[in-house]
Amino acid sequence: MAILEEALNCSRCVISVMGEHAGEGVGAIFHRKTADIERVGKTLWLMKSPKARPPQVQELCKIIPTYAIFIAPATKGGARPTTSEDISMEYSPDRESWQKLPEGISPVTGRLDTSAAALVFDMMTTDVKGALDLWGYGAFSDAQKPLKFILGCSTVCAVQKDMTSHPGRMKSRYREIFAVARFAQPYCVWLR
Repeated sequence: MAILEEALNCSRCVISVMGEHAGEGVGAIFHRKTADIERVGKTLWLMKSPKARPPQVQELCKIIPTYAIFIAPATKGGARPTTSEDISMEYSPDRESWQKLPEGISPVTGRLDTSAAALVFDMMTTDVKGALDLWGYGAFSDAQKPLKFILGCSTVCAVQKDMTSHPGRMKSRYREIFAVARFAQPYCVWLR
């Protein structure tokens, strides 16, 4: 539970709504990613959200340690499952220098286009209990704006900010926490 407390006390984080991926259930995904960390020392988590691009996440992670909090969707089935299973072969923090994915890491899959990126973690746990109060966070890009999750934008960079009185805040305030992960350098990378 220590990592959860650290994440909840961190002034900045990434929040991601979690759902199935290409027919793989939430529990199986976390098990596979945790096994990567045990085997290789890190894992890469593919995502394509415009509110968590590599430059944004790298900036957010300048204050370390920084964490990602994986939460349940507002309604059952509210996270659209990814159906594409393209396999990433290389990653780059800057789109200039490319490296092969670490040997021994499980496949990093999803739709690989110019917006494909991955969060980089060196610690992850599903041994968490509790709910995240989304009204306690604002957007990293503009802390005066509340968080907004929509289909295709389920991962966001966030800062702690009281949004309880903001008229544009999300309707669903509390979300179950599925897992917490700690970022590792280079924090977020482009994939191909």
